[in-house]
Amino acid sequence: MGRYIIRRLIQAIPVLIGATLLIFAIVFALPGDPIAALAGEKKLDPDIVAILREQYHLNDPLLLQYWYYISGVLFRGDFGVTFADVPVSQLMAGKFQVTLNLALTALIFEAVIGVGLGLWAALRRGRAADTMILASTLLLISVPTLVTGFVLQLVLGVRLKQWTGVDIFPIAGITNGFRSYLLPGFVLAGTSIAYLTRLTRTSLVETLRADYIRTATAKGLSRRRVVGRHGLRNALIPLVTFLGADLGNLMGGAVITETIFNLPGIGYQLFQSVYLREQPVVVGIVTVLVLIYIVANLVVDLMYAVLDPRIRYE
Repeated sequence: MGRYIIRRLIQAIPVLIGATLLIFAIVFALPGDPIAALAGEKKLDPDIVAILREQYHLNDPLLLQYWYYISGVLFRGDFGVTFADVPVSQLMAGKFQVTLNLALTALIFEAVIGVGLGLWAALRRGRAADTMILASTLLLISVPTLVTGFVLQLVLGVRLKQWTGVDIFPIAGITNGFRSYLLPGFVLAGTSIAYLTRLTRTSLVETLRADYIRTATAKGLSRRRVVGRHGLRNALIPLVTFLGADLGNLMGGAVITETIFNLPGIGYQLFQSVYLREQPVVVGIVTVLVLIYIVANLVVDLMYAVLDPRIRYE
């Protein structure tokens, strides 16, 4: 097991370098001058522009700029500084916490609602409840996140407050603690809930058709034990894979949700940094997201051995 983990971590290094180099090249290729964007409508003195470009290595070739960045990350844990001379790690710290809270809230909604509805649909396959759940998930997949966000803001955030007089679901900011993440967390998880519901239903239906399920039933085991201990446990492997990979997707895809609900997270910061061509910030955010993907997938792989003892890592 230990050798497997070390091997996976070593394999992560070229993945990290490839992803950061790709995003670095994309940002490098964007039109416009980041120093001019930093000044806004004002025109900077040419001497100041030259000093700033030299200070941030903007006159150097792409690969040399990338070497300065990646060597700082790998050897010193330094993500560089913004063009406003703010350490990138300091800029990301608080914003990543907001996005992580949002992503974890969405992941909880996704796991509880998605697996629950999928289990319910699988046990009632072909009935009205199954048809209703499949139709609802198709509708949820078809509606864009932007529309879902504004509709829920209006119905649950504004109208419900008018009817009850209680602000149950805040619609903007993070001033209400955990409740601030409930509505945006559900909006962010909406599409994933639909996919996970369908995946759970399909996986469990296929598992319940297996020979060992029929054998367990023939032995006289109760329906709850057959489904819970034998069926659901084996059906969880594709679900765990989906949830592990989706954590990174939720964090990286929070731009729209954070904008709708005015959350000062990393998604909105990424959008602003791309617009201003802040290479260190953009690549720093992508680097951390790649690391989250790698760690999440490693944890998922290790959980396979827990869910299915036949899986072993040598």
